[in-house]
Amino acid sequence: MKHIKYSSPEISKTAQKMIDRDRKVMFGAHTRTREIPLVVDHARGARVTDIDGKTFLDFGAGFAVVGTGHCHPKVLQAVNTQVERLIHISGSDFYYEPQITLAEKLIDITPGDFAKRVYFGSSGAEAVEATLKISRHFTRRPRMISFIGAFHGRTFSGMTMSGSKKIQRARFSSLIPEVYHIPFPYCYRCIFRQTYPDCIEKEYEGIPLVHCLSYLTDVIFERLIDPDDVALIMVEPIQGEGGYIVPPKEFLPALRVLADKHGIVLAFDEIQCGLGRTGKWFACDHVGVAPDIMLIAKAIASGFPMSATVANATLMDPEIDQRAWRPGAHGSTFGGNPVIAAAGIASLDIIEKELIKNAHEIGTFLKQELIDLMSRHTIIGEVRGMGLMIGLELVQDKKTKEPFPPVVTKDGKNIKEVITGESYKRGLILYGAGVCSIRMSPPLMITKDDAQQAITIIDEVITHVEEQLA
Repeated sequence: MKHIKYSSPEISKTAQKMIDRDRKVMFGAHTRTREIPLVVDHARGARVTDIDGKTFLDFGAGFAVVGTGHCHPKVLQAVNTQVERLIHISGSDFYYEPQITLAEKLIDITPGDFAKRVYFGSSGAEAVEATLKISRHFTRRPRMISFIGAFHGRTFSGMTMSGSKKIQRARFSSLIPEVYHIPFPYCYRCIFRQTYPDCIEKEYEGIPLVHCLSYLTDVIFERLIDPDDVALIMVEPIQGEGGYIVPPKEFLPALRVLADKHGIVLAFDEIQCGLGRTGKWFACDHVGVAPDIMLIAKAIASGFPMSATVANATLMDPEIDQRAWRPGAHGSTFGGNPVIAAAGIASLDIIEKELIKNAHEIGTFLKQELIDLMSRHTIIGEVRGMGLMIGLELVQDKKTKEPFPPVVTKDGKNIKEVITGESYKRGLILYGAGVCSIRMSPPLMITKDDAQQAITIIDEVITHVEEQLA
């Protein structure tokens, strides 16, 4: 393959001074990239303005966090009002209205016709930690199942459950024991070389079983572990960092049946794909499956740090079931903070009244436009996603699905860096994902004009790259 001619975006003197200051004080494990040297001054809606006054269309939303858009006025109003009343008192020990109201709303919108309880934390990784503790405490079982390609955070629990990138786990052993990773149904690149839906060759308890799940039933559960020793199956209904991968519709229902048969807790990590991003409250709503535990974070408070672990009350309340964790078994000083809870209440109200429908409508338009781009370009192998959670798979050859090599430029850049860098030069913020994918997770309030602007830039960038390869 020819090397792609590419130069990283220019950095102004003003921006470079800020970057140099940052390098002297910030930790070395950050994931900043030279291809998006964004030094932010302010942001509103779907636009971010840097310290030189250049404005960018944000199709990353701070990794799907600012679902309502940057600095939504209703969120700011709710926060300012709450700041004047109460900033902190610790919701694990005391009572206050915003935390209760937000929990009531989350119980209302999460799937599952059963009583629930809510635990608040400050990050998605805390929701993962809580889920592991809930599951092990309740089941008294040691083993857990996760998926290749999954991302569940960078704490010890998070990186143990993750199967995304080796750098996230390297040199941190020993990780939490008894976690088994199985293939996620990445149909475009099936590791079993099967083709959906022909890969559905049998059923499990009357439910169609995609081939990759038979690896769990026929190999893991038959040769390696007894399913009655498994506490938890944790899965992203749509994989995020793994490449915005949407599994077949049979996948989650089969997991639900598997978990029920063996008394395993089933947890859906909807930290990235939940809260309206797919055009419904939650991605699992598209197939009508409810988990025992729902993990929520990112968009819950429009940029303020918060997570929620919403679980079947049986798992969380010892007054209902004595196997549930007891007072003192878990807690968080800052979880459910009243100011952030106020932001969460406002955010969910905005999402419900204005943005779920918009995510579906604009997402449908955006996806179709991208599919049209795919028909005109050689390096777009697949367009996938739901609502405003859309991924592009980049390939060297559509017929063979050959991915790009790890290095595509003379100075060592990969294809994701080239695409995101060229997009940044033209005023569009995009993120990479998976091995050779680009993800789009703009604020849910984007307009059709915003989507069209993004399409125009992506078209120009892809054309530019293909000209280098011709």
